[in-house]
Amino acid sequence: MLRVTSLLLPALLFVLLPGSGRGYFTEERWSPESPLLAPRVVIALVCRNSAHSLPLFLGAIERLNYPKERLALWVATDHNIDNTTAILRDWLIQVQNYYHYVEWRPEDEPR
Repeated sequence: MLRVTSLLLPALLFVLLPGSGRGYFTEERWSPESPLLAPRVVIALVCRNSAHSLPLFLGAIERLNYPKERLALWVATDHNIDNTTAILRDWLIQVQNYYHYVEWRPEDEPR
């Protein structure tokens, strides 16, 4: 009985202690994000007739204390009667190289 217990104890400790046996499947042990990098974040801007507030809002996005190479921008606008589309387009042209990804979805005419 003592011999079975002495063999069972190391096996039980191997299973219960954290380490390489954290996940049964390899997908559970693999993480696509590095623990050293900030998570990737998508900022979605959906704008309509907001030319009056865009300078303040876009400036706030630029001043975020977050690595821009980990941020993606998804910007959509439609049916504007002011110059929202022009402001957004000019801003995206200036800042697109700083961000991880930029998606621009303007639509002037309804479908």
